[in-house]
Amino acid sequence: MARITFDQLIPLYRNTVFNAAKTGGRIHIADHSILETLNFINNDEDAFRDSGIRIESDADQLVLGGSVDLEISTPRTGLGLLARDVDGVIAAAAHRIKEPSHYYVISENFAYNDATVPDAIFRYRLVLRLVRSLSEAAAFVDPHHAEATFLGQGRLRIPVVYKVADIGSVTAAPVDELEDFVFEKIHKDQKTAILSSNVIDLCRNQSENDRFRFLLAHLRELVSKTQDGYKLFASEFSYEKIKTKTEEAITDYTNKIHKTFHDIQNQVMGVPVATVIVATQLKLAKECTVEYWANLAVSVGATLFIVLLTIAVVNQLMTLSSIAGDLLRQRGKLTKEYATVAEQFLPLYSGLRKRINIHRVILWAILIICWVGVCMTWFIYGRLTTPELAGCLHS
Repeated sequence: MARITFDQLIPLYRNTVFNAAKTGGRIHIADHSILETLNFINNDEDAFRDSGIRIESDADQLVLGGSVDLEISTPRTGLGLLARDVDGVIAAAAHRIKEPSHYYVISENFAYNDATVPDAIFRYRLVLRLVRSLSEAAAFVDPHHAEATFLGQGRLRIPVVYKVADIGSVTAAPVDELEDFVFEKIHKDQKTAILSSNVIDLCRNQSENDRFRFLLAHLRELVSKTQDGYKLFASEFSYEKIKTKTEEAITDYTNKIHKTFHDIQNQVMGVPVATVIVATQLKLAKECTVEYWANLAVSVGATLFIVLLTIAVVNQLMTLSSIAGDLLRQRGKLTKEYATVAEQFLPLYSGLRKRINIHRVILWAILIICWVGVCMTWFIYGRLTTPELAGCLHS
């Protein structure tokens, strides 16, 4: 026959009016499931032993809508835990480290899987989360005896001892902050070392059994000191590294930006030369002679030169846009990952942005001047070449 489960006992606990000692009471048989469970306990020896419930009334009183007296003790350990109050739950050392999987608290009328959580249970769960965070920083945690050992500038043993009266001041905010701090992967070893050192400093002068209670009472102080310690560490650890990396990146970007102009420097330097050639080579052509063809060749050559230069300049402008985008991503990464020291290096990135904009203006100016020159070349060509010679190409 199937064994009784703790979930079958919960409705019995809920419908029992317990006596002052919480050792029993009178239950109202409100529905068929309660009646079936009581009959199961009454008729099955294993269910009787596992449940810890003795029915003191006559069997004929086990009817729907009736009431019977029960003697209620703790069920089999593997089945679940019945506690008079939350202090009864945390009386077991293991339950001060980890919440029991199945339990019912009489004073709170609360079962482990209830959606509505009373304040005492809420704070109990906050403390369990705190213990879990502290365990990450501890050198060793004994879950059976609820003890944590911290190593730093010395060795400190902290028994996890507390009662409901000690957890009334615990709030979610510092627990959330410590949890986020400890379980974030960046610099995890350094963070846990800082936390361990702060725990030792905070509790070293307290008596052993009062240490955890002292931590609970000074949780906000512990979290603040730990966060400040990490900020100091991050600044000292990252500054030289970030400075070196940033300076290398700035130099690299500067070279890339400089190269965008250097690559077309020879072509740009050829523009004045080409202008002089055009100015001196164009001749008055009244007939379909060598002068006509020379004018045409010079004008077409100058135009082709400017077209090729335009392609080169546009390519460099696209390169500058790519550099600017990469620069923006690197700046965002610096701000996100090293916020504490980022402000010191951001002006360097701003300087590069200004340099990129200056190069863009120069390249656009070169393009405009070149195309103005092309237009002037063809204008001069038109003035020196008479319309009557337009038919030379067909002659």
